[in-house]
Amino acid sequence: MSSFSAIHAFQQHASLVDYPGRLSALMFTQGCNFRCGFCHNVTLLAGDGKNYTWEELEEIGQRFKRQWVKGVVISGGEPTIQASLPETIDFFRRHGFAIKLDTNGSQPAVLEAIIDRVDYVAMDIKCALDSYKALTGFDDYEKIRQSVRLVMERARDYEFRTTVIETFHSEQELHDCGKLAVGAKRYVVQPFVPHDDLLDVALRQQPRTRPSYLQEAATILRAYVQEVQVRGA
Repeated sequence: MSSFSAIHAFQQHASLVDYPGRLSALMFTQGCNFRCGFCHNVTLLAGDGKNYTWEELEEIGQRFKRQWVKGVVISGGEPTIQASLPETIDFFRRHGFAIKLDTNGSQPAVLEAIIDRVDYVAMDIKCALDSYKALTGFDDYEKIRQSVRLVMERARDYEFRTTVIETFHSEQELHDCGKLAVGAKRYVVQPFVPHDDLLDVALRQQPRTRPSYLQEAATILRAYVQEVQVRGA
């Protein structure tokens, strides 16, 4: 067993919005193999900080259990690049938590190894496959495609989700996102929100995605998947 868990930080208060239908503890891993200009967790990208020991994570878990929290969300950063992710999932499972995993889908082999141990997977579909390099810096498109298929075939429950940027996600872009996840159970669209520390300086001044544009995106995606939700409008 490694000396450190995969968890680098956590949100102090329990969340009502990050795990559908559950009060949850929101845990963050550090480091990411994407460089999305709109990422709102910029401080986690470098991956050069310390993770919690198992003893520290035990104390954190007990704190949330006293708040009647029954679920844990492992987000990032990108959790699947953490070597101790399987051990961390098993840790939370032993402590009675339901587990939701947030992932960018870049590591299908890792995802396949742990997907039966988690209760819910939320995978980002950032854009059309041939736009990934421009938007994220990641260009192994087949890995994204493999992860989409794996989530649809193996996850106990799941959602795909896209952060919609009006200047980037054209109608054709959204159609291509839908085609990538055709037949999926659930697809979520959520707004781009500007921040002063975004990697893409130009996006810092761009307005938040309009609710009307999110509804237009949802209408497009409903042609491809079973259910579309608009979140954060």
